[in-house]
Amino acid sequence: MKNHNFKTTYLFYMLIAFTIFCTGCTSNIPPIFPIITAGPTSGTLLIESGAETTFDRTPALTLYSDGADYMSFSGDGENWSEWVEYNSFYEGFNMVDNQNGTQFISGLKYIYVRFKDENGKLSPSDNLAFDTINFEFKDLNSIKIIPSEVTMTIGSQYTFEVKGYDIDANEVPLDGSLVIWEKCCGVGSLSNTSGLTTTYTAPTVAGERDIIVNCGPLRVGAKVIVVNELKDILLKGE
Repeated sequence: MKNHNFKTTYLFYMLIAFTIFCTGCTSNIPPIFPIITAGPTSGTLLIESGAETTFDRTPALTLYSDGADYMSFSGDGENWSEWVEYNSFYEGFNMVDNQNGTQFISGLKYIYVRFKDENGKLSPSDNLAFDTINFEFKDLNSIKIIPSEVTMTIGSQYTFEVKGYDIDANEVPLDGSLVIWEKCCGVGSLSNTSGLTTTYTAPTVAGERDIIVNCGPLRVGAKVIVVNELKDILLKGE
């Protein structure tokens, strides 16, 4: 009986000691919290090293953001380009192509940039980095009818467009009031003779026709091949 009481007492004190030991250990271990990292900084953007005016549609951009892995650009701070890998120098954003918040006109241009890290965190949207620059188109050097050649059936219609280009073959805006359309041979008809587009209605007689467009001293033509049936178009394609 004494031996049994001794074992019971021994186990009781061992349990107390174990409890105190465990409590002491856990109280000395600091809690572990997840590390929360901030996203990229708003950063900076500089267009053409601070120049006031440029003819370049995709100007040189100098950039910086701490923590950035990707970057995206906009002409209005709302409509954005696709993400590209972060780099401190970039020349791939077109600020006059009517995309990503840009407009196909000359004048003061804004370029905004936002950044993203590899975890998907963005730079502050209420503090976007941006810069401005005046953009001017180069002088008009040539014009072109789009398309320059088309095959169509008798009596059908096709819409043509005229575009202007500078000496480097970059598109420049045209004044539609200065554009005059003509058709030769006195056959077929045009929906209008002024403006940037016109719709040609083919005559009822097959043959080759020409459409002419004038813009100031510049003049260019497009070939229209009128055929009797659709199968003739397929044969010409062969």
